[in-house]
Amino acid sequence: MIEVDNRSHLQAVSDVRTGEPHRGDVAMQATFVMTVEHKQFVCEVILPENSPVISAIGRPAARKSIAKRSAAFEACLLLRKGGHLDNHLIPTYHKQLPAMRNAHLALNMKQTNCYDMKIKPSLWENSRGSQPEVLFMTVLEVETPESLGRSYQPLALLTRTQLPDIPPFLLYLQVGKTTQLLSTSILRSVKLVGSSLAELNCFTLRIYKDVFNKEFEDNIPNMSYWLAPVVAHREIRQEEPCPESLIDWKILEDVSKQDELGWDQNKPKSYLEDRYIVDKWSGGRRFFSMGVVPGLGPDDLVPDDAVVSKERKTILDFTVTLFKKSRERARWSPNQPVMLAHCVPYRLNWLDDFSEKEIGHRSKSYICPEPLLISALPTSVASMAYLVPAVLTRLESYLIAFEVGDLLGLKLQPALALEAITKDSDNTEEHREQQVHVQRGMGKNYERLEFIGDCFLKMATSISLFAQNPDNNEYEYHVKRMLLICNKNLFGIALEKKLYEYIRTTGFSRRYWYPQGIKLLKGKGHTKTGIEVHKHHLGDKTIADVCEAIIGAALLSYKDSGNMDMAVKAVTALVSSPDHDVSEWADYYRLYKKPRYQIAQPSASHLDLAAKIEQKHNYHFKYPRLLQSAFIHPSLPSSWSDKIPCYQRLEFLGDSLLDMASINFLFHRHPNQDPQWLTEHKMAMVSNKFLAALAAKLEFHRHVRVAGSVVEYQNREYVAEIQEAEAESNGSRDYWMATKNPPKCLSDVVEAYIGAIFVDSEFDFKEVERFFDAHVRWFFEDMSIYDTFANNHPTTLLHNRLSTTFGCTNYRLMANELPSPMPASTGFPAPIVAVVMIHDEIVANASASSGKNAKVRASEKALKVLDGLVPFEFRRRFGCNCEGILDDNAGMGAGVDVGSAI
Repeated sequence: MIEVDNRSHLQAVSDVRTGEPHRGDVAMQATFVMTVEHKQFVCEVILPENSPVISAIGRPAARKSIAKRSAAFEACLLLRKGGHLDNHLIPTYHKQLPAMRNAHLALNMKQTNCYDMKIKPSLWENSRGSQPEVLFMTVLEVETPESLGRSYQPLALLTRTQLPDIPPFLLYLQVGKTTQLLSTSILRSVKLVGSSLAELNCFTLRIYKDVFNKEFEDNIPNMSYWLAPVVAHREIRQEEPCPESLIDWKILEDVSKQDELGWDQNKPKSYLEDRYIVDKWSGGRRFFSMGVVPGLGPDDLVPDDAVVSKERKTILDFTVTLFKKSRERARWSPNQPVMLAHCVPYRLNWLDDFSEKEIGHRSKSYICPEPLLISALPTSVASMAYLVPAVLTRLESYLIAFEVGDLLGLKLQPALALEAITKDSDNTEEHREQQVHVQRGMGKNYERLEFIGDCFLKMATSISLFAQNPDNNEYEYHVKRMLLICNKNLFGIALEKKLYEYIRTTGFSRRYWYPQGIKLLKGKGHTKTGIEVHKHHLGDKTIADVCEAIIGAALLSYKDSGNMDMAVKAVTALVSSPDHDVSEWADYYRLYKKPRYQIAQPSASHLDLAAKIEQKHNYHFKYPRLLQSAFIHPSLPSSWSDKIPCYQRLEFLGDSLLDMASINFLFHRHPNQDPQWLTEHKMAMVSNKFLAALAAKLEFHRHVRVAGSVVEYQNREYVAEIQEAEAESNGSRDYWMATKNPPKCLSDVVEAYIGAIFVDSEFDFKEVERFFDAHVRWFFEDMSIYDTFANNHPTTLLHNRLSTTFGCTNYRLMANELPSPMPASTGFPAPIVAVVMIHDEIVANASASSGKNAKVRASEKALKVLDGLVPFEFRRRFGCNCEGILDDNAGMGAGVDVGSAI
């Protein structure tokens, strides 16, 4: 029990503002409002707007001074109960706020650790170990076979379990042109009779040997899958009644009966046409023959238009790749014909476009048949077999992505699931920066999904907290939400679930596509023993970002139907908290228990307000008192507001709802823009400046109930200015940018109104989108007029000046907490200092009560230092030799997220 005098209570309430984060237009002192009830004074104390306790009412007293102290005492009791005052009535919650506010930065952006990485899907290992009696077929086809440049027939992948449907994906088979790989999973199984399994096994091993120079053991139980030729020109249907008829059994039989096709002088010239030729002495050389060339012999010089070798000038010398002594001992027929052939390029990553080196590859060759091996594999099969490494790499990545869905209990579209776990460079998350160690051919990375997933995570947790805790204030909502959505929490949950194993950080690899389970007998890598453990380095924040990307994938998997149940389920799985324990969207409203103020009988003034607001937006409120709450300023005493709470709770909810509606609009309207662009342009849509203008346009300012004349005067003054700006704009949609900064009260009311229609409509997000379409969309149909909106921010200006104007890449903006100069018992928060460093030199520094404000001030100081410098002076001043792109147009480059580290 704490014993203090009444003056101590008044002082404690006054000190609440000391550690309170605040805006410039918000009163930062407690307000005491006195009323008279039954000939006695009753005082209500209203604390600063962002306080953990909004207000408290004292007991009736005969004297005003006693009533005032009673209200202060009640406020202290509430603050003490919530742990916001210590034993000496000193505010304690200011110490929590920096940690909560900066929870997103709780993870070191550069912190990396080494983790296990899945190379193969668990499906292969889990299905091996038996002699199958039936197999399931997935047919692999090229959408435009002519792009292969030679004869072609599809291949089938046969597995012990049926594979899920795999979406089409791009293959780069010709320079500058793409085709799609189409896969069809046949529903009925293939029954294995007689020697069919042995023939499938022989065919598969022959492809490894002849095409890829790898000889594996014959071990059917340990095979993960088999390959088979598909009958050419057959229509492939998923409901094929007899899948066995799709397989070209004649080719399987021929391959199983002979290791190679022999050749002798008695064979006709036509025998050498359209053959797949293997150089058995060199692992890398393979040819597709065109036919015999009349008039050329083995001892003739290699024609100028063909592949040549410096040491081997004759056609026979070029054909034979034996070492010198072996070549001298060998004897070859001088009368054998010469074939025109195409040397197969040493290219297996068909998932990516051709490099400059590959574009210059010369393939025309002249070869002799006798020293070479004529494969039993038809050309049409071999040409398709060359695509197998790339196809298997992408298919196995999809299967691993499916496993992520199984791990989290989610059903995701495979393309989105793979995109969510794909990190294609060391710094994927650093938008617009030069990517480091890019893995080519991996497809889309997670960055856009992470952007929209982060927004949905914020909205989902806001709704859940609001539904479960309708009596919490805005402060408690913010703290609880930050604990749910912070990177540290997501990272911890991901570690528990070993999500790091599934993240794709490696593109196509010649080492990894081969099957596991069977022993490699000959070929590169056959001397390795034991199971190879694969590792990759991941940043802590990368793992947290992937969590948000998975949420984004769950949301977009069902965007056409508008169903958000899977995204809700993803949030529950990845935040793992009782504060968000729901499995579908409808659960939010089931959790919500309507507070008394909402369902109480509305008065005539409440009904009148609802009627007037309905004229501005076509929505009829079932609960007019809920609408009234959206227009009550925090300064209004509860005794003046019919016990209806102020708009802060609804504003907290509406803020996240508007964010989601805005990002949905930008994300789908601009599918090729990166998250940096989306963030910069979203800033305009949800800015206080725009929302205040919208409030004025809807005449919301007329209905705000506020105590005191200051806020009311600020609102009137701003509304007059914005109305004048609109009248002089000639229909310009960005007229709202021409005014001074508005009072935040007006933007708060818009967000609170959005929250109110959401709650009144029983948590129907379509009503939020309807409001957005009716009143917000028009302003942002042309986003190009807001291209420079974010650039006005000092942090973004600094980034543009350094990276675009000066071409510098070696700079940092950092913020950290310093030891407080005052004892902790005094209640004064520790200062935050921010510094701007260019080439390890501190250029500017500033301190503030928050990291965001400190960075802004430091950026402003740094801009003053850089003012007037031209690029060559900058480079000389800071010893800069960075190879960034110089641009004379200062301030027009890419921005950075406000408040984040550069």
